[in-house]
Amino acid sequence: MEKLKKMFEEHNLVKFVSIVLLALVIGSWFIPSGTFSGSEFIEGDYGRIGLVHIFYAFTFAIQNFSIQLGFLAMVGMFYGVVTKTDGYKKLINRLAKFGKGKEIIFALVISLIVAALASLLNNTMILFVFMPFLVTLLRKMGFSKMNAFATTFGSMLVGILGATYGTEGLIGFADYLGYGGSEVTLTTEILIRGGVLLLSYILFNFFNVLSLKNSLENKKKNAEEDNDDAFKLDDVKSKRAKTWPTAVLMIVLFIFAILGFMSWNMTSTGVETFGIEIFDKFHNWLMTDEWFILNINDTEYPIFDILFGASLPNMSYELAPAFGSWYLFTYSTVLAFVTLLIAIFSKMKFSELLTNAWDGLSKFVKPMLFLLFAYVAFVFLYWTPIIPTITYWISKISGGLFNPFVTAIQAFVGGFFNSDFAYLGYTLNGYLGSFAGTEGNLVYLIYSTIYGLVQFVTPLSFYLLFGLAYMDVKYTDWIKYVWKFFVGMLICLLVIFALLTYL
Repeated sequence: MEKLKKMFEEHNLVKFVSIVLLALVIGSWFIPSGTFSGSEFIEGDYGRIGLVHIFYAFTFAIQNFSIQLGFLAMVGMFYGVVTKTDGYKKLINRLAKFGKGKEIIFALVISLIVAALASLLNNTMILFVFMPFLVTLLRKMGFSKMNAFATTFGSMLVGILGATYGTEGLIGFADYLGYGGSEVTLTTEILIRGGVLLLSYILFNFFNVLSLKNSLENKKKNAEEDNDDAFKLDDVKSKRAKTWPTAVLMIVLFIFAILGFMSWNMTSTGVETFGIEIFDKFHNWLMTDEWFILNINDTEYPIFDILFGASLPNMSYELAPAFGSWYLFTYSTVLAFVTLLIAIFSKMKFSELLTNAWDGLSKFVKPMLFLLFAYVAFVFLYWTPIIPTITYWISKISGGLFNPFVTAIQAFVGGFFNSDFAYLGYTLNGYLGSFAGTEGNLVYLIYSTIYGLVQFVTPLSFYLLFGLAYMDVKYTDWIKYVWKFFVGMLICLLVIFALLTYL
């Protein structure tokens, strides 16, 4: 028993993820699947998950999550290479030295930038590119492991809670509600959701700054924790190494992340956002203008269109579309190119490049495996949709009529077990889409904000899981750290819902 207890303590996150997955498996045996046709609930058969289903689910998850896994593998390889260069080490050291005595300001600024980008970019996972850099920098400045985690990955969750124009889940959720008859769009209640973003940023950083002040007084403990950084830096070997090439390339990666994943004109599904058409026009000019077309034997060859990934006979889409519509694998190409440039600038041998890239990838294996756990939960719910049934049961509390608190409970349950917000909208689009007018707008607001809040605590949250596994933070320690914010924000949201409903 003592060995079993020790194992659970060492693998704290595995325990809680396994408990939730087991709950879904058991639930499939006792809760029938269900669907909605409009507001009418249709009960289906029991989709009982067996042992073979469990093992097949991991294969199914790998197959359908391969693009994300490939992207994360490239991020790991990038850091395996760049962290071995003296230019990167000196850049971190100089920034950390500059930040000494300004830790609170750094925490607030970094948190604001990360939360804002998570709220605006149409793919939140792209921010993983910069998390190792920020974590190493903050740890070098004397942040405790938990404060560094909260300032980086925690701020990503703040942005998801206050999602405005971004996050792939919110965009898909709004579209699916439209299929169910709802008139909500991505911009529905945008001012209120923006206010939720600001409120959550203030409340989250209130607690984070209080904790940071206390932890900075115990710098000895923080220094000891610094050894836990996955990409802890060695000493600089060459004092003559320059920082500007690395700094420029990191800025380039940051700019491409914003350009590629901000929906400048409209979303991938055609919903207008900011109406900025310049990037679409530039892309069309670059790919189709006669200046960039070779004509050989009366056959036209659009140079950039072919070079950057034009559609193929059995492929109907471009691999390198206009800025604002990029894919993770599009950005991975840029990341691979930057990795090679860094290796060249630092005069890294090819054998060293391969060794360092493999070392970086190995440090991402654990967090990538945990993301697979979250996707396995999605697979379970895809095979046996029990969330619609649970949602229907909860709706009986209010007799099927709209009630903000009942809707909040439904959103909480759906968000806790569903790692894909868009799919939650898909399974419930008939029911949620049946609410019209003000009620429909409030349903959209409640689901988007409650789902975001639940991501702070559910063991199936993509971003929470990756961060906890990457930084080796215990799930229970995070819950102890964040529960005051969670309760406070939940109360604030319920008050907002009540005021909008009854006033």
